[in-house]
Amino acid sequence: MVADGPDWRGNAPAGKADGMAGTAAVMAGTGGTRWGTGGNPFRPRPYLLLALLVLLSNSFNVMTAVQEGEWAGKPLSWWFIAMLEGSSGIMILATSILPALALARAPLSAPWGRQALAHLPALLLFSTLHVVGMAGLRELCSWLFDLNYHFRLSPDVMLYEFRKDAITYIVLAAIFVATGLGRVRPENDTGMPSPVTTNMPTPIAPAQFDIRDGARLWRVSVADILAVRSAGNYAEFLLADGRALLMRATLTQLLADLSPHGLVRPHRSWLVNPAHVRALLPDGSGDYSLTLSDSRTIPASRRYPTALATLRGG
Repeated sequence: MVADGPDWRGNAPAGKADGMAGTAAVMAGTGGTRWGTGGNPFRPRPYLLLALLVLLSNSFNVMTAVQEGEWAGKPLSWWFIAMLEGSSGIMILATSILPALALARAPLSAPWGRQALAHLPALLLFSTLHVVGMAGLRELCSWLFDLNYHFRLSPDVMLYEFRKDAITYIVLAAIFVATGLGRVRPENDTGMPSPVTTNMPTPIAPAQFDIRDGARLWRVSVADILAVRSAGNYAEFLLADGRALLMRATLTQLLADLSPHGLVRPHRSWLVNPAHVRALLPDGSGDYSLTLSDSRTIPASRRYPTALATLRGG
């Protein structure tokens, strides 16, 4: 078995990349939310759905086992079957975060190798924790209720359970994908009520900005800069064409160069181009999350009220 009143920015996407030669590799986990590029694995909706499916499946399995026992002339107590099924269901729910975390780190759009590196260890850990936890719960029940039952943890049993757990893992991953985790969502699919739309002018930007990466120089359109974030002694430019370019500079230095062209600093670690902000979503503490035109989410702090006012159009 198996089991986020914001302001909306209606600006059109900025122009396409200027076609200069070369690209820079984007490290896994660069950009996106703090959980990864695939979304937030802790949203409650998929877990509520999973709990309902586990309950239904276990109920059907208990009724089926009781009926088959009667037909075979070997009646079984429903509560004993419920203990067996329930111990498995509890551990499935307890370990279901593992495929969710793997999808958050390696969404469906990621290369196959990256997905394999995320899901294979998660599957092995999922099966091990499921089987060991299930055996422990059953042994505890056997001791509490003086049952003549023992779960044998042997290599052949672990392999047998792993084959079943692989199918369960796939079903769990499918449930998370069906509820939006691990896939690129439309810009307005944020899980929040539809925000109020406004028409804000696109900030005027110069044609080009030079990003120096060591001995290399990348000349890009400011309109193609989605955001800039602090990366130690470097700043990482996130571009509309998917590139992430590094430059040895501080955000304070870059803000002095880019603020005349519309970029603002909503967070100590981020600069953002308002032309690429599609939504401002309150986090409940006075802070916000900004959704960019590529569905990436970045933080905005209440400690930067001027930037927030600009982003809200105020």
